Amino acid sequence: MNGQDLYEGLRYVDPTLLEEAMEPVKQPKWRRYLPVAACLCLLLAGTAAAVLHSVEIRILDVEHLEDYRDADPTLKSIQNGSADQAYQAAAEVEITPLASLSQQIREDAAAGRRSHKFDSWDEATEYLGVDLPGPEGPTDLYFKLEEGQISEIRLSVHNTYEGEWHAGIGVKAYLYTEYYSGEPGEFVLFHGDFEEIQAEELTLSNGDTAQLVPVFGSNGFGAVMAFMARGQGFYIADAVCPEEYEQQATEEVIRLLSGI
Repeated sequence: MNGQDLYEGLRYVDPTLLEEAMEPVKQPKWRRYLPVAACLCLLLAGTAAAVLHSVEIRILDVEHLEDYRDADPTLKSIQNGSADQAYQAAAEVEITPLASLSQQIREDAAAGRRSHKFDSWDEATEYLGVDLPGPEGPTDLYFKLEEGQISEIRLSVHNTYEGEWHAGIGVKAYLYTEYYSGEPGEFVLFHGDFEEIQAEELTLSNGDTAQLVPVFGSNGFGAVMAFMARGQGFYIADAVCPEEYEQQATEEVIRLLSGI
């Protein structure tokens, strides 16, 4: 596997983070995590709306991937056996009623405008009309439409960490309205040419739980991902980095989620 192969495998991680990440330098090392299926490319799927639950990592049968086609429009082209391995990061999240969103975002949706940039997370959530905690930093907002109505909203913040270590790190939060055709709160991830993924459930300093999933290729380059669900929001924190910086990236990902 070469660098381009891995880049393609990571194509569903925020591209800004990929562009900011460094080249690989180190071979894998031993980790003390619970083993789960190996996979990485993010594609949205879903679970039913409900109260807050811990995130679960579920191994999927790759010979029945077509079962997920009705869960999310982005999976319509998926075929059974098209991935070596696959898993879900899944949690129940609360639906965000369309009527609870601001008049401004609904007018923008009607006018066909689907993305905005804000100087801070607070500005983005004020525009949404939703109380959703998040990290500090310039925030991008994007939403999808189904049946002409807002169905999914994504807020994202990303930064570059340089100095003694280097990584592109981002936090994303997803909200779902009653118009979302899938089942909110699950992400289906597919295998690239990576080492076996191992997951660890963490209790954060804010009392929430998260699933930590590091994944690195044979060339020592990859990402540390963490998943957390709270109320309306499904959060993903990811750090794209060489494996030699896995510990520092993991600490920063945990810090970011703990501060939410």
